[in-house]
Amino acid sequence: MNSTREQFLQDMQKYFESSTTGKGIIDLLASTRPNCIDIYLDNNDYLHLSFDPRLIADDVYQYNMNNVISKTEKVSCQSLLDEKQQLLIPRQGSDNIMSGLFLQEASCQYQVSDLLAKQILGKESVYLTQSGYVANYGLLQALVIPAKTHIYIDTAAHESLWQGASRGIIHKIKHNSLDDLEENLRKFGSGIIVVDSLYSGKGSIADLIELCNLKEQYNCMLIVDESHSIGLYGQHGCGLASLGNVTDRIDFITGSLAKAYCVRAGFIAGRTQEILYVREKSSAAIFSSALMNWDIQRLQRAINIIYNADKERQRLMHIATTVRHAAVTLQFDVEQTPLPSPILCLNGGPNLFSKKLQSYFENAGISGAIFVAPATPLNGSMLRLTFHAGLSDEDVSRIINTLEFIAQHHRSDLPYTFLKRSTTLLN
Repeated sequence: MNSTREQFLQDMQKYFESSTTGKGIIDLLASTRPNCIDIYLDNNDYLHLSFDPRLIADDVYQYNMNNVISKTEKVSCQSLLDEKQQLLIPRQGSDNIMSGLFLQEASCQYQVSDLLAKQILGKESVYLTQSGYVANYGLLQALVIPAKTHIYIDTAAHESLWQGASRGIIHKIKHNSLDDLEENLRKFGSGIIVVDSLYSGKGSIADLIELCNLKEQYNCMLIVDESHSIGLYGQHGCGLASLGNVTDRIDFITGSLAKAYCVRAGFIAGRTQEILYVREKSSAAIFSSALMNWDIQRLQRAINIIYNADKERQRLMHIATTVRHAAVTLQFDVEQTPLPSPILCLNGGPNLFSKKLQSYFENAGISGAIFVAPATPLNGSMLRLTFHAGLSDEDVSRIINTLEFIAQHHRSDLPYTFLKRSTTLLN
């Protein structure tokens, strides 16, 4: 009988033999031509804020301050602090004391949480977490009664939601199928409905209005992950729930702020007493440290920038509409969405076909992100192109030209990428 370590080594060898391009290393997700890329579609910086001076100016200041203090005494610590009048340092205490549960209402985190709740999410209260994963896992871990709570979860929902729901009675719902959801609700009754508003692995958009109708009809709770839609949709970028005017009908809105907001944090938004309950019942909240102050300060800057980023949102949606229309016209098998979606996923099938797709785009100087199992079904890999507001008209033209080139010259090389009914090459 194999030992645990022997079994691990066998499993690892099988993984490498079946998953790589033959080099014996984990290289499926790596770029093939990293030095040739000048159009980056492999990240979630939808509003092109990662290097925006308005967002990073204070980060640069803090770096420079630490650098100067550590190297020389040319500029005293006090003189540097004098330049930042708003940086108030108490004689004792910390905003990062052990678990975030111990933070007091006067803390920076509480103030920024309240700003996010009132100005963006339209909820009474927000609890900030270390990541969107922690938010989703911690929320469901607090709500689910083991082996008793029915969980109706979309098959394409984020892995963190699946992990949080794992102790309940799970009913897998076909992706974006309201009919399948209602059929399961009729069979099993009240429970928790769990969806994303914008699915990162497909670029598809949930029908939140109809989901709220079913939630109320069957006396359920509804959790909506807005990680990829917050900042992009609705007035001031308040999200798809706000755009659909259903914020008050959703029990909990969760998300990662590491997408449009470019901040290492997640959130759970809801009614004040219910958020307090989740905080004090969630192991992820109880046994995790609070966010760092510089992440909170960066989030505050991001909220103010994104609230006024209508021009960037309009630009992003124009790009998303233009490129998706081209992909549909060229008969790529992609989602056709009711609203513009900044995520365009090209099906690869088995992993090496997605690697081919990646190389075709990188030959044109365009990067995309390869998704493989467990982020996708086995042999259901894909290349995800994520658009952002900083793309120029010339960039958009090159993306569309590359799609056209692939459709004309590589359709037969990519058996899973195009609609099945299409068997002829484009002229």
